[in-house]
Amino acid sequence: MRLIWTFLILIVYEIGQNVLIPGIDKQKLTNLINSQYAFNLASSLTGGNLHRFSLFALGLGPYMSALIIWGAFSSIKSFQLERLSKNKSHLLKILITIIVAFIQGFVIAKEVSSVSSSSIFNSTSFSASFIIAIILTIGVVYLSWLSDRNNELGIGGPGVLIIAGLVSNLFDGIKNFFEEYLIDFFTFHSIIFVFVVIVGAYFLLMIMVFMYQAEYRIPVEHIMINSELSADSYISIKLVPAGAMSFMFGVSFFAFVRYLILFFSSYFSLRNSLFSSLLKNISLSHINGIVLYLIVLSILSFAFAFLNINPGDISENMQKNGDYIINIRPGKQTESYINLTLMRMSTIGTFYIDFISVVPLIIGLRDPAFTNYALYLGVLVTLVSMVLTIIDQVRALTEKYNYDVLLPFFDKRRF
Repeated sequence: MRLIWTFLILIVYEIGQNVLIPGIDKQKLTNLINSQYAFNLASSLTGGNLHRFSLFALGLGPYMSALIIWGAFSSIKSFQLERLSKNKSHLLKILITIIVAFIQGFVIAKEVSSVSSSSIFNSTSFSASFIIAIILTIGVVYLSWLSDRNNELGIGGPGVLIIAGLVSNLFDGIKNFFEEYLIDFFTFHSIIFVFVVIVGAYFLLMIMVFMYQAEYRIPVEHIMINSELSADSYISIKLVPAGAMSFMFGVSFFAFVRYLILFFSSYFSLRNSLFSSLLKNISLSHINGIVLYLIVLSILSFAFAFLNINPGDISENMQKNGDYIINIRPGKQTESYINLTLMRMSTIGTFYIDFISVVPLIIGLRDPAFTNYALYLGVLVTLVSMVLTIIDQVRALTEKYNYDVLLPFFDKRRF
């Protein structure tokens, strides 16, 4: 039944991706995508597609940025947001999402709307941009609602919608790549280049799968239990405990900052001085922007690692259940041990995410054309992480009532 719900939601998502917004100058849109690398990357990694300027063009990026903003406000104790009910917290997150989506939508609409857009919407150029921003905001809110419904009724939550967008973007990139090197500029050297890229992509994919599947297992013992089954008890910590969440949230938030600067620069005379300097220094084609991007990714990578795995909760549950780690005292000592292990694994995972994300951008400083191909490397990283996560969820659901898996050491002939 869950698979049916997910399939129906994907159909609605695909319909929304093909509801194109009128009044857009395609050349201006192409120029924006080529000049604003962060915008295109954030959209692609969150289920959107700026190339196909549709109802879901922004993807779930605004919602992810809103969650980061909400987390920042929640850390301020004076706001007392933890006292809010679940429904009120959800409404406030949606409100922040609407604000973020409108700012992003308005900036894009202002940059890519054509002269004819005002006549299409029977209004001025400003009003046309405003209406387009409203339409994009509605698309973001509806897409967020679809992800919540899939999380409740289907499989994979928002990851399924993100995968659908990633696959679409990846196929478009592969198609353009082969057209460029095997049709438009077909030579012997282009054949060799395509072959090298395919082989390199294959080995890179294998490395990504290994990195996301590798884990460190801490053996766990049980008090007064002596069975073969207890020997397999362990605490699993992934080599990349944050997964691709730090990458997606980092890109989304980084892009939102640029949207925010462009939004305010439209109404202040400082556009040619302060705002221009800010935009230049936080660009992913500038060394300062790459360093800032690296810092954001690193912070989020550690944050999501400790959000996914809470050493304090694990230690407390172990103490209540009578479980322990050999040569480690229950309680604070166990928490410190898990905390140290998680910190080591997070350091490796953070280095991996930073390397995959930043090295292509550094190469792009010397060859700007290479920056566009770095987009698909990020898409591949996120796609691998999301697919493996959903595979684990499907496996857990299929084995939920499979007692042969849960009790492999018992002889079934006795029952």
